[in-house]
This record gives sequence, C-alpha cells and structure tokens, in this order.
Amino acid sequence: MKKIISLLLALTMIFALTACGNRTPAPSNDPGNTPTNSGTPDPTPAPAEKLAGVTADTIWVGNTAGTTGALATIGGPFNTGIEAAFAAYNAKGGFNGKSVKLKHYDDGGVATQSVTLMEKLIHEDEVFAIVGNFAATCVAANLPIIKEAGVPMVYAAAGNNELLNEHATGADAGIFPVQPLNLTEGRMLILRAFAPTDKGGLGGTKVGVLTNTDEASQTMLKGIKAEADALPAAQKSAIVYQNVTSADFSAAINAFKAAECNVIVIAVTGSNFTTALTAMADANYYVPVMTSYNNANAGVMNDAATTLLAEQYTEVLTNIPIYAQAWLDISSLDYFYHSPESALYQGYAALGLAVEGVGVAGFKEEYWTIAENIFNYCAADPNLAASAFTMSFDSFALAGYIAGDLFCQGLAELQAQGKELTRANYVSVMESKDYRVAMADSISFANGMRAGVQSFALTQFYDAFLVNGGAYHSAASTTVYGLTSIEQYREILAQ
Repeated sequence: MKKIISLLLALTMIFALTACGNRTPAPSNDPGNTPTNSGTPDPTPAPAEKLAGVTADTIWVGNTAGTTGALATIGGPFNTGIEAAFAAYNAKGGFNGKSVKLKHYDDGGVATQSVTLMEKLIHEDEVFAIVGNFAATCVAANLPIIKEAGVPMVYAAAGNNELLNEHATGADAGIFPVQPLNLTEGRMLILRAFAPTDKGGLGGTKVGVLTNTDEASQTMLKGIKAEADALPAAQKSAIVYQNVTSADFSAAINAFKAAECNVIVIAVTGSNFTTALTAMADANYYVPVMTSYNNANAGVMNDAATTLLAEQYTEVLTNIPIYAQAWLDISSLDYFYHSPESALYQGYAALGLAVEGVGVAGFKEEYWTIAENIFNYCAADPNLAASAFTMSFDSFALAGYIAGDLFCQGLAELQAQGKELTRANYVSVMESKDYRVAMADSISFANGMRAGVQSFALTQFYDAFLVNGGAYHSAASTTVYGLTSIEQYREILAQ
C-alpha cells in the first residue's frame, strides 16, 4: 500500500489546488487569444430563436485558465479532466443527442487578461455556461462579468469568499461553487480540532489557532470565529488566537506552548505552513496539528525551494502528528481494481503494483472508473497519449473531471425532468436535488446555498521517502477517517 501511495503522490495529497487559490501568478507573454482546446464553435450559427451556445448538435461551454505561465502545470491537466468528463457524458448520448464541448482560452493566469477573454467567451462566443472558473485572482475579476450576463458558472478552482452565498437569488443563483471555500473550511477546522478522536477529530481541550495576514488565512479565521461563536461556552473559551504579521512564527508558537494548548490549528498556507512547523520543532512543542486541505499538497510539503531542511523535516514528521482536511475520500479497504484487458491496468501491472489474480488495492471503484475515463480520453488524442498514464491520477485532472461531471449531472437532470434547455431551467434543476460530487460527498444548492462542499475527510501526513540523495524529504498523506459533514460535528459537540 505504501508503495502505491508513494507512486501516486499527487493523488494521495488529496487534490489540493493551492496554486489556484493562493499563489500570485507570474505574467505570461502569451497573448492568450488562441483557443487551445477541442476546436472552434460550429461555424453555422444557431437560429435566432435558439439559446446562445446551443446548436443543433452541440452545447458550448467555456472557461479561461492558465495553460501557460506559472499555472500551466495545473491549468493544462485541469482542462484535460473537464474534457474527459464531457467525453464520457457524450459517449452516453449527451443531452438529447447534443454533445457538450469546451471552448477554452489561455489567460496565462493573469486576471486582466482573463477578464478580456471572459468577455469574449460570453459576448462573442456566447457560450451556454462557464465550467471551471480558474485561479483566485481571475475568479474574483470574472465573477461580476458572469453574473451581469446571467451565465451559469459551475465549479471554481479557488476558495474565494466572493463565491460564498447562503441565500443566493437573481444573478447570484447561477454561481455554483463546489471546491471548499476558505470560510467554510475554517468552520470545519475548529470543529474537528475539538471533536473526539473516535469520531475523526483531534480531541482538543485547549486549541491554538494560528493565522497570518494572507487573504486565505484571514477568511479561514472568519469561518473559525463564526463557528466558535456557536460552540459550547467551555470550548469557546478554550481557544487561543495568534495572528502573525511577519515571517517569524516563533513568538506565536511559544504563546501556544505557554497556554498549554494541546491542539494547534495552522490556518496558514504554502511555505508559511512549513515555517510554522519548523517553529514548533525549534520550541520542542510536539502537539497534534490540524490544517487546511490546501497544505496537503506536494507543492507545499515537497517543494525543494521552500521545504524544511532534512534535519528539521525528520524532527517534524517524527514528533508532530500532522493532519489535514480532505474534501475527497478515494480510499477503500475492500475494492480491488482488476481489469486485465485495460491498458491502464496493464500499466500498473508493468510496475509491479497489481497482485496477480487480485488487482490493485487501496482505492474506490469510483476512482478507478474516472481514472479509466481520463486515461482513455488522453490515449485517443495524439497530443496527450504520452501523458495518459500520469493524467489518470493527476490531482488537477481529477479536479477538472469533477467540474465537468457535475455540469453534466445538471444536464442529465434537466433531461430527466423533461424541461427545455435554457439557462433559467438549468439553474432551477441544480437547486432541485442533491448532487453527487465525484469521489466526494453530495452537495446541495437548494434554497440558494452556495458554500461549496460541506463534508471533509481527515488525512495524516507521513514521511514517504528521501529524495535528492537525502537532501530533503517527500511527505505524503493517507486518509485516516472518512467524510464527515459540518452538521454532524455540530451535533456531536452539542452533546
């Protein structure tokens, strides 16, 4: 099992889109005006009475994403996942015979360029919907444009607080965030810190909350404080807050130690997270840590430019129990992936990861179905065939698949209800039932709820292996407790 997890490091780090949510992208020299996707819209315009973005045989949706520049290694796989989900849906007949196709523009991860291209998608290309709005700064800049035009938007690869709306109406009702929002996750972080260990919590009796001035951290803090206000008085008074305004976390860590906090919520992201862990090791302060899903990411824990030094990493990973949220749970103790006729399976067998006559253990059947869909989509494209195996478990490709799949679920429900294909009807059916988020829990958009997923699993970090001759470590994480909702923890703690 460890062998599989080490191989699939990006996968087991639980699909955290840190770069999408918290990194400031570098400018791109690419003008971004050339579609880099599955083609151009049908040159034959739809009849005037038909809905924008819909032709006799196609439903066009769009997005802008950085497929060059600082976010290229995320944006490219993300769009591949969307395309793979559409291919799987289209293969089953699409929407009354209409195929869904993605029109994508490369914005280089630059917000100003993204705005220009979003205007083009909406007003010139007239796409039916936006699927996979991408990167925090771009999402923030694009939301007003999307809302003003009344175009539905499904999934944002970001945790922006602008996406949060618990009673969306009018233009706001067309925005459907899925990935966890920072404020929502903040609520879960404090609940899980206090929840009993046999329920997937950390069992804290005095909890330190560490934040800094970054927007994501401050938004998580808002969620933590909002949820703390509803906690029983004994727990509410047992929270110690430290907001750090510099790069030095040592004073805050020592304050937690002096207050005898037995659980620390580290609500900072990126290299600040590893800096906080180092400060704990320097203070000989070894208590359980709870952190955001954003930090359960190879780019945070294993980046050679920002990672802990080998000596510090050894101390941290040996002495500090480190836990992170996960909004997906792909682990399974029961299911064995055994499909000898599949080229994907043959790839695992060639690596010695498939037990003869049994298969590959450790992951859910649903995950393998999606991995097969991504693999088959890439294998059929000469430009992607060489990367088909790695794309099948790429964390960002899987996130893109979730985005595309959820959009298609809405279309399937629209067809099942026998309603006409219109934007208003699409928004209505998205609010009409709970939807299954692939590899995750269900999500509800009923009554204007737009808060992203509300259920999280718990993962624990471990020291996977040394790399570069032992110069630094590679951390991975594995699921230790399944998906649990915010509401479930509220009920547990109320008792």
